[in-house]
Amino acid sequence: MPRFFRIGIFTGVVGLIISTLLVFSLAALRLAKVGGAILKGKADFSEELEMIGTVDLLLLGIGILIIAAGMISLTMRNIPMPRGLRFHDLHQLKSTFSSFLILIMAILYLESMASLKQMEMSTQSKPEALLYGGLGFLAVTIGLVIFQRGGPHHRQESDHPPTHNQG
Repeated sequence: MPRFFRIGIFTGVVGLIISTLLVFSLAALRLAKVGGAILKGKADFSEELEMIGTVDLLLLGIGILIIAAGMISLTMRNIPMPRGLRFHDLHQLKSTFSSFLILIMAILYLESMASLKQMEMSTQSKPEALLYGGLGFLAVTIGLVIFQRGGPHHRQESDHPPTHNQG
């Protein structure tokens, strides 16, 4: 592989790792804020929503870290990874990331559903915004699932070695 490709990939991986550290730091700050409110006995519905958002941030950080490790494993050096996280090509890596995106979008939608209680209390309540958000989530999810299923290497040859009939 040419040297400038390796430099470009390395730069991208370093950016992903820095992004992971920033997301984990933000999640830790939010967790400390919510934990402080719980310990003081002043936790209410907004802290519950913060906790859902914190879980979302942690999942995003894990997803970015897995993508960075997958990029390194695919392009630079083989990293020992659990069987479910071994990537054989870029499409498989992107498919895994799209699974993380679906999960994160589901959590964000759950968070917006939970905030419906707060929207009902406000005078500018627009429940149709939640409906449109759900339809958008559904459309993106269907697109990502089609992407995952329709890839050129959907069936992993390494997991299913070819059988040879000699007879």
